[in-house]
Amino acid sequence: MTAMFRHLLTYLHDRKLARENAALTTLKARYHTFRIFLENNGRALELLVTIDSLLHRGGAEDIRSACEELLSITGELVDGLNLLADDGYTDLYAFHGRLSSQILQHLGDLAGRPEPPQAYCLALDDLEPGLIQKIGAKAANLAHLRRMSLPVPDGFVCTTRACRQFLHSGELSEKIRKILGDLENGRLDGARASSRIKEMVLATPLPPDIVRALQDAYAGLERRTMPAGRPAAAPLAVSVRSSGVAEDGSEHSFAGQFSSLLNIHGPEALLAAYREVVASVFNARAIAYRLKAGLAPVDLDFAVLCQVMVDAECAGVMFTRDPSHPERQRMAISAVAGLGITAVDGSVPADMYYPPRMPPGDSRPPEADRDSRLMADAAISTKTLRQVPAAGGGLRTEAVPAEAADAALLSPARLDELVRSGELIEGFEGCPQDVEWAYSHDNRLYILQTRPLRLAATRERIFSYSPASPPLATGRCASPGTAVGKACVIHSAKDLQQLDPAPAGNGSTWPLILILPQSIIDAARYLHVCSGAVVATGNPTDHLSCIAREYAVPLITGAQEAMARIGDGQWIIVDADHGTVMEAPEPLQTTIRPTAGPRPATATPAAGAATATASPLRQALRAAVAQLNLTDTYGPTFSARECRSIHDLIRYTHEMAVLAMFDTGDEIMKEAGDLLRPLDLGIPFSFLVIDVGGGVRKAEKITLRERMALRHPLHRQDILSVPLAALCDGLLTHGLSWHSAPDAEALAGIFSRTMLDGRGVRPAGSFNYAIAARDYLNLNARVEFHFAMLDSVCGRDAHANYIRFRFKGGGAGQERGHRRVLFLQHVLEANSFYTSMTGDLITAFLTGVSREVTQQQLVMLGRLFGFSRFLDGIMVSEDTPRQLAAAFLAGRFDTRDLV
Repeated sequence: MTAMFRHLLTYLHDRKLARENAALTTLKARYHTFRIFLENNGRALELLVTIDSLLHRGGAEDIRSACEELLSITGELVDGLNLLADDGYTDLYAFHGRLSSQILQHLGDLAGRPEPPQAYCLALDDLEPGLIQKIGAKAANLAHLRRMSLPVPDGFVCTTRACRQFLHSGELSEKIRKILGDLENGRLDGARASSRIKEMVLATPLPPDIVRALQDAYAGLERRTMPAGRPAAAPLAVSVRSSGVAEDGSEHSFAGQFSSLLNIHGPEALLAAYREVVASVFNARAIAYRLKAGLAPVDLDFAVLCQVMVDAECAGVMFTRDPSHPERQRMAISAVAGLGITAVDGSVPADMYYPPRMPPGDSRPPEADRDSRLMADAAISTKTLRQVPAAGGGLRTEAVPAEAADAALLSPARLDELVRSGELIEGFEGCPQDVEWAYSHDNRLYILQTRPLRLAATRERIFSYSPASPPLATGRCASPGTAVGKACVIHSAKDLQQLDPAPAGNGSTWPLILILPQSIIDAARYLHVCSGAVVATGNPTDHLSCIAREYAVPLITGAQEAMARIGDGQWIIVDADHGTVMEAPEPLQTTIRPTAGPRPATATPAAGAATATASPLRQALRAAVAQLNLTDTYGPTFSARECRSIHDLIRYTHEMAVLAMFDTGDEIMKEAGDLLRPLDLGIPFSFLVIDVGGGVRKAEKITLRERMALRHPLHRQDILSVPLAALCDGLLTHGLSWHSAPDAEALAGIFSRTMLDGRGVRPAGSFNYAIAARDYLNLNARVEFHFAMLDSVCGRDAHANYIRFRFKGGGAGQERGHRRVLFLQHVLEANSFYTSMTGDLITAFLTGVSREVTQQQLVMLGRLFGFSRFLDGIMVSEDTPRQLAAAFLAGRFDTRDLV
């Protein structure tokens, strides 16, 4: 009998264990689906911003490319939501299909005519404007200069279509995706993944039609450039270089990451060089960049440029504006002996010249004066080595002859020609340029490459000062310059919307300097009315920094003391060049003149303003893609039936995905068993923890009887999840009160809410759930009559760290609930969160901070959970929120001592 009973217990235990394992597998799949969903959601929002900008001033091809990517990603969002919600939103497929058809029709109308089939190879002289998506930025720039009759070597480009066709031939793309998947999952490191992909690319034969296209293009180039009677044993030498669509662009920069092969002889060597340049797309650095930037790993917008090789006597780089002193009217030109590859990589000493830009024709100096001006400030190096073409192909290094080692590589005549060419190129391209050039042995100048010079805009310094006290804050220069003005401290979306330059009388305004807790993208719309900006967190490469450089607005990032030490309305000096913020002395304040004329209007996010100058077709596209109609998440109109645009679809799927994850605990509770382990902290706030990977310590081995009887509660020492551990430390703060006694007026509201609450989907007393991983926490909680959601990543990468916090509801009535939210707003903003508030709902986020700061703020949120419990019951007046916030920030956490 005893044996039979043991057998039954074992059978029941095994069944229970099988259910738990199945539930854990399901939960982990849902968790990873949710993380992928969030990544896609972030990329979709980035594309919305891009498309909104392109609809103002972008070309039809760029708009089409961005819209097609957005449609693909939003299709994945619909897939992800249905995976999370067990196909509960299949009607969204039909909506997405209808809206996609409408958008594609608009895109076709915008293009005006169907596109002709694209050839694999195109001669530079046959390239028309607007083909950058097919030929890449480098080839497009050089083709433009050839049309302007500048000395660009002849050549051809093998298009982006050819590259995609090659990578999708056979099983190459599938193998590459598998290796990249192993890289993302940590099964391969970057160097090994890169090496394997390169080996596969180099070993894969080119499709026959691409081989024919390259051979025909090479033969055509030979016919155009080689003199009649050329010996058959001397094939044409060419250079083979990358020409990526994003390679020299403003949003993504791959400069210097891809291979350039020089002195390639013959069609067979050209085919091998083509594969090698394509393989270089998958070097470790470029792979990491593409994955981090969210770019497609295999569907590359990448072309290959082939040009006649220039056997250079000397070569170098010309900046049409001296980047170290952009305000001076001079250029900066480097020159090395032989081929210019050593000028680009800096491996040998280079001559440096700083010739002045050409004055107007009537004021040109005499010849003698011109020569001395051109050579002024020149620094002539001692040349040692040079790269030269090797016989039969490739390069070799040789010593510079002793008699030429100390000679200047550029004469005044050559400098004059370079300066004139640089000014022409700058004029054609419309902005300062970074130009690669070469002089051949027969003294001919050739332009090998040009791209926009990444040069921060400058402003004239209108004052100087000598600091008499330590700086208020220090950080890093993100956009150079110096500014003085009145500080405008921003905490919330409402603060930005109310931003208004301070009146100085007579229709004039005082200069404003934004003080931001983090790099808030919304603030970019207001930079044009500000003299400077200071950001407590962020980095010089973020979106706001780029916009500041574009507007020539001095900006400092990483000024951690700024929010605490700079007061609203305080006169300050921002010296971005040195990364310091100083208090402006009184004499300086009196010398600053207000901006004359009408007050600048701040930008507004209104859809009408955004499309006021756009064509009707572009307005229609914006309405279908970027316009947001679902503005009230908690209102009756927030439904799939009310979606009118792609933006609506993104917003709706995100909210529903969060709710699906919120409900995950309820669904899995029936089968989860020991997966759902209660966290016992000894406080009146409990929740079940679901570990999806490294979140909690594994349970020690226990007996079968104990396993059948207990749920194995977790304690603080069992928590390994960094964000959950920090939250627990806040919940366990000594002196934190969890009991705020409501007054008589609040009791009536709480009683009536209790009577009605049981009818809700998630009534008071429901289980609360925390999904935890080593660096991740998603907490969905119902504490009495309010909802709270906390989502956080807390790891080593500050750029990836974030906290999102949402709080809504209460049992003491809407007015008191709103006061509690005001209290939360005061506390969160004091801790550098950016907030948005509607009624009794507050949403707050913090991004781009270190792991230590993220942990500190999660501790604070743990305290806030306890302190704010029942807090609406004591919100007796309009002054109470601020009084309680001051107490909390001062470390007084027992509400019983405060009322």
